[in-house]
Amino acid sequence: MPESVTQRRSRRRLLSWIPISIVALICVGFVVAALLMQNSWWIDDDRPASADQQASDGMSMLTDPGVDYLTRKGILRVRVGEDALPAAELGLEADGSRTFEPLTPVQAVVIADDGAFYVDLVRSFTVTTAGGRVESVALVRETNGDWLSMLPVLQDAAESWGWTDEDLARLEEDLTSAAHEGDGKQYSAQLGPVEHNGALSSATVDVDLDSSEVTVSFVVADAGAGS
Repeated sequence: MPESVTQRRSRRRLLSWIPISIVALICVGFVVAALLMQNSWWIDDDRPASADQQASDGMSMLTDPGVDYLTRKGILRVRVGEDALPAAELGLEADGSRTFEPLTPVQAVVIADDGAFYVDLVRSFTVTTAGGRVESVALVRETNGDWLSMLPVLQDAAESWGWTDEDLARLEEDLTSAAHEGDGKQYSAQLGPVEHNGALSSATVDVDLDSSEVTVSFVVADAGAGS
């Protein structure tokens, strides 16, 4: 049966409302999102951290809310040694390793018994626990090119991490030797560990020429772990 003029007009009126309704829903969505963000700590620098974002001693909570918060603030804080909180109070298991990857690189501060260690532009970090305590923290930086591109980073960190010029020279020799072994496309070498600031500090340089990627893992370990 042919559609009447009245039916066609009704259908056109209905169809004309559909785009308007969609636009209205989108606008409502933006308003709701804006209100939520207005009350969010993501844009409120003055809002204090909640209990699931920061531990009682000021260190970072190693939970999803905690990682979101430290990413927003741009800084990770972890303590190793005698004064460190139990793993459970940081949101960690008693024994194991957990790796975290913030959305953007962060600065890391690892506080040991006699001082602190610093690394910036940390892409990921791994916290290892044993016996209910933080045993070690590994902080990963990445760069493109060959291992020489990472050498200035290690030189800048050397003094605060307890490494000497001789340690760095030995690392260069080890990397050069490793590059000539095997196929030379993937190799690594380690710096340390040395005792510094009441902890053990070390770094491992991993080179992957196929991907033109150099990764350095800075590690702070509890000097008294296992004793």
